[in-house]
Amino acid sequence: MSRGLGDVYKRQGEYEEALEAFEQARNLSAEAGYREGEIEALGSMGVVYVELERWDDAHRFLDQALDICEETEDGVNQGKVLGNLGMMYARQGDEEKAAETYEEAIAIFQELGEGGNEKAIARQMGKLKLKKGKFLDALGDYQEGLDDEEASGAQKMARKLFRLLGRTSGGGPDLEAGDDEDDGDVIDGEVIDAAPK
Repeated sequence: MSRGLGDVYKRQGEYEEALEAFEQARNLSAEAGYREGEIEALGSMGVVYVELERWDDAHRFLDQALDICEETEDGVNQGKVLGNLGMMYARQGDEEKAAETYEEAIAIFQELGEGGNEKAIARQMGKLKLKKGKFLDALGDYQEGLDDEEASGAQKMARKLFRLLGRTSGGGPDLEAGDDEDDGDVIDGEVIDAAPK
């Protein structure tokens, strides 16, 4: 219950309330010995601190979540937390560390056969490469992250690529309103919030 309430607060931008709810969820999970709940609460707290650009706090909570993932051999949540850590590095402007962390998450998801999570991280890698000006690499990563029913997403990415290519060649329109690239969380708001196993 507390974690769900934390999610609502986070979506509304009420970050202090979200942190309190996630802390309560973490404590309840710890008391019950529910390690996955601890991972999810810690990861969610890390994501809130990313939103607040409190990088040290974000890193601390994401690292705590990773420690529990390793201790419990929870590869799925480890990949999700790594995805959020990569997102944090991307927002900080450390593209090299972000790419390295995304690649680590992708490798875990490939090994576990977690195609949906792998695709979400591949899309983030595509966004990262796009920002670095590696347009064809970005398109390849982005396409790897698509399902057949996501064709409109591919079209949107192609539009962005062509606009950016036009800008770099000295002409062409700017991105339209709503087409700007964000560094958003890796999967639908945050990787760590995927449904439990």
